[in-house]
Amino acid sequence: MTLAATTDDEELVVPIANESDLNHARMVARETCKLVAIRGYQAQKVVTTVSELARNIARYAQTGRVRFRVDTSDEMIVVIAEDSGPGISNLDEILAGQYRSRTGLGRGLLGSRDLADVFDIQTSPAGTIVKIAFRYGQRKSWTTSTT
Repeated sequence: MTLAATTDDEELVVPIANESDLNHARMVARETCKLVAIRGYQAQKVVTTVSELARNIARYAQTGRVRFRVDTSDEMIVVIAEDSGPGISNLDEILAGQYRSRTGLGRGLLGSRDLADVFDIQTSPAGTIVKIAFRYGQRKSWTTSTT
């Protein structure tokens, strides 16, 4: 698979419908890192975060997609995980680290926020959109936003 990033409008979309789609999302994350020469721990952060977000889609929303884009002007890998599931009613509790799920630790979103350079989440009963970004150029400060 070849990933090209000649303009900011190009993106690769990985549909997520079940756990088997997680491998495809992780592979695209690794290949995107290679494209912009991210290696080692920095690449592992991207792959781990993509895996957590894709797993959340498969587990809680059943279907969705993960979109990958290389923003060459800001030197960032941008990943958007989106679904049309039921939304996250206890988002504040999760992001405060006060939630423990029955199926795991409930730390996937919290960990994703901590690993990414940019984290934004929007959720409603119509679905959830998580936007994360990782800088591949000069390192800058971490930002977060929730709505």
